Amino acid sequence: MEPYKTCKLFGAVRVILGISDAIALIHSPIGCAYNLRYLLTARGAKVRRIFTTNMGEREVIFGGEAKLKKAIKDIDERISPNLIAVLTACASSIIGEDVDLIVRKMRDNVNAELIAIHSGGFEGDQIDGYREALKKVLELVEDNEKEDRCVNLLAVYRYGLDLKETLGILSEMGINVNSILTAKTKLYEIKRASKAMLNVVMCEASGLDAARFMEKRFDQPYIVPPLPIGISCTTEFFESISEFFRINPSNLKEKERTAKEKIKEFRKKLEGKRVCIISGASRAVPLLRFVDELGMIPVLVSIDRLGEETLKRLNKASKELGLSPIILKEPEYSEVLNAVRDLKPDLIIGGMYEKSFSLELGVPICDVMHSDQLTMCYKGAVNLAEKIARVIPSGK
Repeated sequence: MEPYKTCKLFGAVRVILGISDAIALIHSPIGCAYNLRYLLTARGAKVRRIFTTNMGEREVIFGGEAKLKKAIKDIDERISPNLIAVLTACASSIIGEDVDLIVRKMRDNVNAELIAIHSGGFEGDQIDGYREALKKVLELVEDNEKEDRCVNLLAVYRYGLDLKETLGILSEMGINVNSILTAKTKLYEIKRASKAMLNVVMCEASGLDAARFMEKRFDQPYIVPPLPIGISCTTEFFESISEFFRINPSNLKEKERTAKEKIKEFRKKLEGKRVCIISGASRAVPLLRFVDELGMIPVLVSIDRLGEETLKRLNKASKELGLSPIILKEPEYSEVLNAVRDLKPDLIIGGMYEKSFSLELGVPICDVMHSDQLTMCYKGAVNLAEKIARVIPSGK
């Protein structure tokens, strides 16, 4: 097969890297850590906290307990993180290394908190890894009194400007964001996650299990609004939170009107252009609705991993908007490439992986996955509309 997604270890590492005072220690040969560093750096992440036990032939045959214990001790003494997460990879999972037992043995010998996460690459894909790692991290949450107008954001992939803009609007609404799970999060912020009155799931495929875990353990309700990409989804995202707390934020409609006015100039150039959307579960529907707001015609929506409600939401949005895109569900690389080739769109909306399509087929691409750009909320909608208009050549 030609894979369109990566392994369980990648998703698990993403969770740990979102905790700023944690170290990800991969119990693996050297290549696993290197490849993760390389891939995440290429996608715009700042990666400095991935370590490896550097398993060799001897450890694969006889077990790597000694190396793992030494690595835990060295990291604790040299770096002094608040949390060390030991993650299995293919090699340590295949030989059945008992990392849970090793972690229990080491807890009294180090200052850092220790957790073990089973993330052998053959055990699942990146969504499986993210979900299981997030639930493991949430086992660290302590009992706390609830605070009014207080929320957690679950399954947060975007750092940088997108997160900053989202937090800014929530603050204007009088909403206190208690814990961001996980993006630039401290361990103490995770432990206080039970203070929130509401969990807001930012990625349905990755965050629902965690939301259900928190609901069962701490009696916290959750909502799964659309990701705030585009104007209508941004409004729906913030209104779903304001409705829960029964507040009426006065400035949302004004922000919406301003954004609509600003994208009019870009709509003139983009109207009628055909676009292929290549996305994960959380972005598929918001991007579909946004390109419709720009007057563009989505002819393909390809989703690398479905959430429970992804198809239902996508079909509902398509019907409401009178659209009929081809939908590819968890496809292989060649399926997406052939579909884009046959459809001959004016634009691809995707990420780094789709740049090869752009080069091979001569179709412009708008990369919306790079972490240092603003794509969310009202300002993000205007910024993204401008970027799309700039990517499509004049007169095309």
